[in-house]
Amino acid sequence: MQQLLISTDPRQIRRDVRGVVLCVAAFIFTMNIVAAVVAVLITFVAHFDSFMHIANNTPASETTDMLTAYFYSVFAEEMDGNLGLGMIFGMLCGLPWLFLIRGKRFVTSDIPRVNSKAKFGVLLVLLLCIFGIQGFMYLIQIFLEPLFNQGGGSLTDVLEESTTSLAVTFWGALYIVLIGPVCEELLFRGGVMRHLERYGANFAIVLSSLLFALYHMILFQAAFAFFIGLVLAYTAGRFSLKWAIVLHMINNGLAILPLLVNSELLSMVLTWVYLGSFVAVVIILIWVLSFGRHLLTGQKKAGAPSEPRVFSRAFSSPWLIAYIAATGLVAFSLLGFF
Repeated sequence: MQQLLISTDPRQIRRDVRGVVLCVAAFIFTMNIVAAVVAVLITFVAHFDSFMHIANNTPASETTDMLTAYFYSVFAEEMDGNLGLGMIFGMLCGLPWLFLIRGKRFVTSDIPRVNSKAKFGVLLVLLLCIFGIQGFMYLIQIFLEPLFNQGGGSLTDVLEESTTSLAVTFWGALYIVLIGPVCEELLFRGGVMRHLERYGANFAIVLSSLLFALYHMILFQAAFAFFIGLVLAYTAGRFSLKWAIVLHMINNGLAILPLLVNSELLSMVLTWVYLGSFVAVVIILIWVLSFGRHLLTGQKKAGAPSEPRVFSRAFSSPWLIAYIAATGLVAFSLLGFF
């Protein structure tokens, strides 16, 4: 990886952690507000004549009830269909927050930086790791979902509903496959990780992956996002941001492909591909632990933190603690136990 200026100032560590946490929080807030406003406005414009017709042709005493009924029966459902376009605008509006922590470096160095040329075989192994994580999470779902169901909750219901409602629309699919991966990589691997690399590559990979996971807020999706975030962060740091974007796009594209073509067979085939990849990754890990420890040792040394207490100082930041607590509460509320 590129040689970076190392910082050991504990106060600077906490300031930088505060900076990236506030940046991500501002991005999330901006994205969601803009997405909601855009979706509502587009839908309202499309249904303006209907609202006016109800208002002009309904007795005053019944107007409110009629408008409310129309909202829940037609307007709200169509607004979900416009949410994909809203999310695209929201993400684009949220990205400028990165300039507060990175300045012009975000454009001049964070995005175009290339550390080494990526070999095709290595990229295939990284993609295999992503597929293997998919397989691992599928097994987790099989074993844990019944337990959550017994308590009245669900690990995956909210995720499946939100993904399906987005994937079946053009703008939603575009957001999931193209705009989402690009913007998320620019944020977490192009800005946040670059900002933290001065404290060691491994620290930057772990913390940016944690923030990436918490950004998703749905517990099951967050767990998957953390592991895939490690792979994407390594890819961006070892090679370049563009390959992290490509891998992210492939993962998202395959995830919604069965929904786009409405094929249960394709869904089953992908599931077996993910499970097979998980087995392959386990075999590779066993081989590495048995015969290739030098690979792990090399990464550990190359990305070693600049000083031993960098993790403890970062995780003692009240900003990071508050962010973890807030997103954790949201994730727990979405499990459906209440």
